[in-house]
Amino acid sequence: MKYKLTLPPLLALFPLAAQAHVQWFVKPEEMKDVSLPLDATSIWLSAGVLACVLAAILLTRYSGVLSITEKLVSRIPPVDHRLYLIYFMALIDTFLVMILLQGGFLAPNLILPVSLLPVGVFLQAVIVVCSSFSMALAGVAVLFTTGVVLFIFTPLSVNYVFEFGAIGIFMILNGPVISRADQWALSADKAEQRWKLSVRILRIGIGLQLVVLALTEKLINPGLGLVFVEMYPFYNFFPALGLEQVSNLHFVYFIGIAELVLGSMLALGIACRIVLAALAAAFTTTAIIHGLHEILGHLPIFAAAVVLLLECVDEPAKAEVRETKNRARERSETRERSETRERSGTREKNIRAVGKTKKPATRKKRPTVQPNPQYTTILNEHTDQPRARHG
Repeated sequence: MKYKLTLPPLLALFPLAAQAHVQWFVKPEEMKDVSLPLDATSIWLSAGVLACVLAAILLTRYSGVLSITEKLVSRIPPVDHRLYLIYFMALIDTFLVMILLQGGFLAPNLILPVSLLPVGVFLQAVIVVCSSFSMALAGVAVLFTTGVVLFIFTPLSVNYVFEFGAIGIFMILNGPVISRADQWALSADKAEQRWKLSVRILRIGIGLQLVVLALTEKLINPGLGLVFVEMYPFYNFFPALGLEQVSNLHFVYFIGIAELVLGSMLALGIACRIVLAALAAAFTTTAIIHGLHEILGHLPIFAAAVVLLLECVDEPAKAEVRETKNRARERSETRERSETRERSGTREKNIRAVGKTKKPATRKKRPTVQPNPQYTTILNEHTDQPRARHG
């Protein structure tokens, strides 16, 4: 009973161990007709997820209290944006080339009809070629290709439209940073503003994609997730911990709720760094378990995740850090002002004390010289004698 009360909140920190795209492994016709259970087990599983969400929010909001938490949660590392973009485009191009070789179209489970196969090859090849000289033009091609996917694969494309739409906009806004051909269209003066906007759009797009996947593959269609968990039963780790009442269907509900909440938090910008760290760990785990197929399909996610993990800091955390720093700065300025007043007051007291002890300086009068009477008589006699005339 002790483990039943304490383990679920802890295990909710790792809910995305089954973050693989279910529809990459399960076909729609294999889906079972089941419904999610709503019982006491589902309630405490939900409570565990919400408890961990609250812990993440509190840790992020008060990250400025300790320097180590501020560095891990609220500080953006000083990395050149060009390095991010080079890494980003390298993964996107690798993904498209590998998808082309496998006959897919933007995703492993989107297979074009034979009649449209040349169209898919052409569109993806255009993205790869354009990225070699113009990142912005390649972004436009990504948006156009996403529209084609939305038109051809209407039911399935909703799982990818937010992801690739955000990636395309991200590429367009940051094209001038690494592509000279894009600098004529977008001014380099506002590169920093465009970077912040593009990161925000990328964060929202990836968050909405997680929300859509949670709804379409777990919560609305739990039969898809159930077949996947039955194919890989080791994902449901609860029975191994003595929680036998957590069935595979409960686990699908658990994953769906966790993915829905974390995707919403990411889209809204809440506890971004912690959410992204959990997602990175989840995608890495599934890549190790399922191998190259999983790695290939998630290359765009890996490209976006590194940028978001290092650059994305939620506004409450930044506001809390700024408030903490402002309070520290105000205390320092107040202390300096008081010390300055004390020093000036001490100086004035010293001046007054010195003024009281010293006598005021008096100007000395010059002595008056009295004329000698003898010299005065001789001078008068000399002036009274008439001057001798020279003949």
